[in-house]
Amino acid sequence: MATASIAWKNLVRERTRLAISVGGVAFAVVLILLIRGLYVGFTTQATAYVRSVNADIWVANAGTPGDFFHSVSLQRPDVGTQLATIPGVARVTPFVGRPVVFSHDGRDVDLYLVGVDSANPIAAPNTDRSGQSPRAGEIIVDRVFARNNNIEPGDVLRIQGVDLRVSDVASGGNAIVSQFAWANLRDVDRILGQGGLINYFLINTGPGAEPAAVTQSIQTAVPATKSMTKAHFAELNTQDIAEGVLPIIWVLVLIGFVIGTLVIGLTIYTATLEKRREYGVLKAIGFSNRALYGIVWRQSLASAVLGLAVGIALTLGLGVLLEQLLPAFVTSFSARDIGLVGIAALAMAVVSSFVPIRPVARLDPAQVFRV
Repeated sequence: MATASIAWKNLVRERTRLAISVGGVAFAVVLILLIRGLYVGFTTQATAYVRSVNADIWVANAGTPGDFFHSVSLQRPDVGTQLATIPGVARVTPFVGRPVVFSHDGRDVDLYLVGVDSANPIAAPNTDRSGQSPRAGEIIVDRVFARNNNIEPGDVLRIQGVDLRVSDVASGGNAIVSQFAWANLRDVDRILGQGGLINYFLINTGPGAEPAAVTQSIQTAVPATKSMTKAHFAELNTQDIAEGVLPIIWVLVLIGFVIGTLVIGLTIYTATLEKRREYGVLKAIGFSNRALYGIVWRQSLASAVLGLAVGIALTLGLGVLLEQLLPAFVTSFSARDIGLVGIAALAMAVVSSFVPIRPVARLDPAQVFRV
């Protein structure tokens, strides 16, 4: 109890130094937690649309990587007829979609244009008109795309020479690197100029049929295709993101950890050197090295805990602010992430406490009596 009281008094006595120490940890926490939150939000948004489509299996052309933005899948319509005959397949719906670039308000913009089949609009987005297919000459755009480009319902977008009136704004179509938009299947086929070719076939399985088993049946019966369950297709759409972004995230997390550790270590080390006389007195009256280490450790721990609390509060506030300023970026924080950052802050306190231990251990109690 005495060592805890001494440690706290040492910290609050130098408030500027305490603020620097807490600020360093808070910066590290913000960096680690915000980067992690952006990554989770990024990967979640990238597959939000795929997960919202009410299809059990996605069928692409054989040899394609299988993700939306890095592969091109073109299949003849008669492939859908073959798929419909496979046991376990209840319904086959054509899916036509591809990135397009067009001019709007004097600048080039891009989106991933999806054709919705009016006979089975399972590829339609979630809107107030959910379940309805865009009519001929209409387009539904994602809310992030609409906000970024000042687009409102009633506006007309001219895409590859075809005029489409914005009938609604949807959510769930923000894939970060691009946004989805939805139009009538015939309009999209005309815009993309694919001559009736289909990018994907969406499969709904029948009662009692296992999607994984039906996927294997499709691969056997129609070898020119690549059949993927919804979960596998969503995973493929995040795989490139994870491979490209994760190494950068780990580097930034390491940088944050090192910064937090150094700031705590240096501030406690400086405070320890300035109080060599006080530590010498404590050692002279019977305090063991272990007790003195306890003072140093408690100071490091207090700085880490205070920095953690400030950092979490700042991160949550910055997450909200970022989404307001940059709607394409979405943060997602979980209790697990906060717990992991808490463990990181504790590790900072442990590692940084070793920095000032050496001068404490080498103190000669007789020094305090020298004139």
